[in-house]
Amino acid sequence: MGYNVYRTDEAQTEPANQPLNSTLISGTTYADRTFQFGNNYRYIVRAVSLGTGGAQVESLNSNPVSISPKDIFPPAAPERPSVAAPEPNSARLAIFFAANKETDIAGYNVYRSTDPDLPKQNWTKLNQSLLTRTTYQDDRVESGKTYYYYIVAVDKAGNVSAPSEVGSEKAP
Repeated sequence: MGYNVYRTDEAQTEPANQPLNSTLISGTTYADRTFQFGNNYRYIVRAVSLGTGGAQVESLNSNPVSISPKDIFPPAAPERPSVAAPEPNSARLAIFFAANKETDIAGYNVYRSTDPDLPKQNWTKLNQSLLTRTTYQDDRVESGKTYYYYIVAVDKAGNVSAPSEVGSEKAP
């Protein structure tokens, strides 16, 4: 008739009482959408057939398969930052950007250059540690110079997004 898939944490010795699937699986694949990265799991499969009197009967457990899912997926690139002088004649620029939608964002890095054509890997990272806010004040600007900025997002697994589009502003 089909199959049931069961999952246990690596520390448990017995499979769960309820299958992961809500209905019998007719194919030979199943996508577990409730796992968490960093946890160790063991999966088993049981075939289901019709027993005496039409009741469903499960087979013995398949050989277990151990899996340790790792997050290797970088977050999306942040949106282009907005850059503005917070007040006239101030020697700083304020950078604002929208938060990423991913739930596992650890923070952001802000990069700056005075040359928009400089390869991104040669831009200067401004923050010492990951920003947990979506604003940054650049206090090291010279009046009359144009500054260019981009943002990258970093998730809790350390995956780094592609750079945002570049935002710019001339220091007052």
